[in-house]
Amino acid sequence: MSAVMSAAMQTAIDRRSFLQNALVAPFLIPAWQPAPPLAYTAELANLMRAAPVPGAVIGALHKYKLSWIIPLGVRAEGSPEPITASTLFHAASLTKQVTAYAAFAFRAQGKLDFDRPLVAYVNDLPNPAARVVTARHVLSQSSGFPNWRFSEASKPIPDLVPAFTPGTRYQYSGEGFFYLQRVIEHIGGAGFGQLVHDLVFQPLGMNSSTLIWDPETLARTALPHDRHGELREGWDKSARAVRAYAARIGKPVAQLRYDDYAAATRETGDPVLPNWMLPNGAASLVTSAEDYARFVAAAIRNPELGQQQVAINEFLGWGLGWAIERTSGQTYLWQWGDNGGYKNFVLAEPSTGSAIFVFTNGDAGVRVYDRVLTNATGHDHPALFWL
Repeated sequence: MSAVMSAAMQTAIDRRSFLQNALVAPFLIPAWQPAPPLAYTAELANLMRAAPVPGAVIGALHKYKLSWIIPLGVRAEGSPEPITASTLFHAASLTKQVTAYAAFAFRAQGKLDFDRPLVAYVNDLPNPAARVVTARHVLSQSSGFPNWRFSEASKPIPDLVPAFTPGTRYQYSGEGFFYLQRVIEHIGGAGFGQLVHDLVFQPLGMNSSTLIWDPETLARTALPHDRHGELREGWDKSARAVRAYAARIGKPVAQLRYDDYAAATRETGDPVLPNWMLPNGAASLVTSAEDYARFVAAAIRNPELGQQQVAINEFLGWGLGWAIERTSGQTYLWQWGDNGGYKNFVLAEPSTGSAIFVFTNGDAGVRVYDRVLTNATGHDHPALFWL
């Protein structure tokens, strides 16, 4: 056996041993349990300037309760205004777990059957394969729908069509969650924003959270930045347009339903497709670290979340609303968020009620949350390698 091959085999053995030993350790390494070490956060703040990522906030839970929140950096590049625990971030795809929470609430009320085709509630999918898609398929990212459809505003809207038989394999889809949003509106008889407020925000005390960003909260909002650390333009266009439309028709913004926000989108000249529409059950949550900690603490109590519905690979799969990471008998729930100028991540261990989440306001934020999660837990995560 060559020395090179022997060294490679030993590295593989050492890595497996490291992962096996690491995964029997506490969710957070001892040094991080009361809070990240000051020396570490100081180093991270310096590295964020190099990235560049103007601001971030890190939060941790233990036994389903908030342990700590650490804000870093500033709300906007060049601004003296610091990030705080109440600073508002666009959560991006971390919105999907909020939509899943609302879906579970309706199922508990006997109003939503996870295994009934969604067209039984909102019947406007002509494609035969699309007509068998259920809430279970959407929540488990196995609907086969694309992440987003695209079209020029003047062109016909493409049909929503699965790429494979629903339920047979994984394919990430924001479109699926948006269609589930329409089903939830139909079941609840109200706007999606109002229903999420009533089912999620209000009972959990998430008083600063919304699905349509409010310009009146600009002074509290972490602004989005590109990979050069420059402020992204046009990030607030859709929210301002929808709120202006609601004011013009005399309707509370939370009560807007699909036909309303489709009309508002049409007025902006954008394609009337989910990726341009607000509220959006796949991507439009605006929240603070304080609020989000309350949500995660409540959400991960649901034992069904860790029941894998579809496999991605030997380490990863998808449950009902959350991604799953399984290694050496331990189960983590996770989700990444990726909107222009915002990069976020949440990782949770339901068996201990532990979680850690990171929100950032820069396109280089992936480097920040990767470093934080690896250091906080003391080991690598297959999910971060997969992304």
